[in-house]
Amino acid sequence: MPNQENCTLEELETAARAAPIQRTNLRLMAIKALTMGISHEQVAVLFGVNEDSVSRWVRHFNERGIDGITEGPRSGRPPKIKGERTHEYRELILHPEHANETHWTGRKFHGYLTAHCQLEAGYSTLMRWLHDEGFRLKVPRPWPDGQDEEKRKAFIELIREWLGDQGIDLWFLDECGVEGDPRPRRRFATKGDKILQPYSGAHLRMNVTGAVLPRTGEFYALEFSHSDTEIFQIFLDHANQDISFERPRNLLILAYIPRC
Repeated sequence: MPNQENCTLEELETAARAAPIQRTNLRLMAIKALTMGISHEQVAVLFGVNEDSVSRWVRHFNERGIDGITEGPRSGRPPKIKGERTHEYRELILHPEHANETHWTGRKFHGYLTAHCQLEAGYSTLMRWLHDEGFRLKVPRPWPDGQDEEKRKAFIELIREWLGDQGIDLWFLDECGVEGDPRPRRRFATKGDKILQPYSGAHLRMNVTGAVLPRTGEFYALEFSHSDTEIFQIFLDHANQDISFERPRNLLILAYIPRC
């Protein structure tokens, strides 16, 4: 039986509530039940263990008190992806072109490692490894190819010069289209019935062209039915008339993405 001189019932309850893991809580509650007079056999049935385990817990409790049955987190299985492979796999993830690929999916990467790198770990193990290494699934932003990196750097430096000039204001312009598409939606109906929804096929579309001055937060925008060269010139003419410019020189930076 548990040595009741090691701790009181109140101390057992406090330790059980503060137990960091469920296994320690179960052992402390089992010792409490034994201290209250419940038999080993009943405690084993109550906590779903065999009587040998209960006897072992009592022995450890009698030897060291609460510390004798307090257990820390287990180390678990040794990792199947060893440290010497980590650098190799990271390089493949970051540079898929080394494997003649443009990008990786989880299944594709696991299949490649299994076929070409003799990987013995399962798919879920590889996914956990990727997560532990800091990799996340992300949607790439569109990025036009054929850009001149040197020209981009030179343009950024030019913008910095303009931002530092007290006589210049930088405005940034973009346009977007908003389209209403009233498609028929699903609804409940009797099985076998064919339900119809009148649909003309017409689309409601509106284009918004706007410019913002980050220095002050001033924003100017106009709505149009479409967007082309003539509409853009109309926007510039109205903006020039309606905006009260504070500085003598105002530069407009356009967002441009080539259409493929």
